[in-house]
Amino acid sequence: MGTEKRERQKANRALKHQQELQQASRRKRIRVIGIGVAAVAGVFLIAWIASIFVGDDEEPTTPTPVVTVETTTPAPDSTDG
Repeated sequence: MGTEKRERQKANRALKHQQELQQASRRKRIRVIGIGVAAVAGVFLIAWIASIFVGDDEEPTTPTPVVTVETTTPAPDSTDG
């Protein structure tokens, strides 16, 4: 049978061990989430880069000719009258 001091020490060691396990679990969870986020971002990056290089399979469109319309206004009459 241990003394009161020994019992407190055991309880404190057990509490410290439990806290260390929780901290390790938290670090592992954050690491796994970080790897997952990086993997998803990598997939999107690769898809974006591939879309730039692959391009469209559509035929090029012919440009529509631009028609300019000029309007003329009659010159003012220069006669005094």
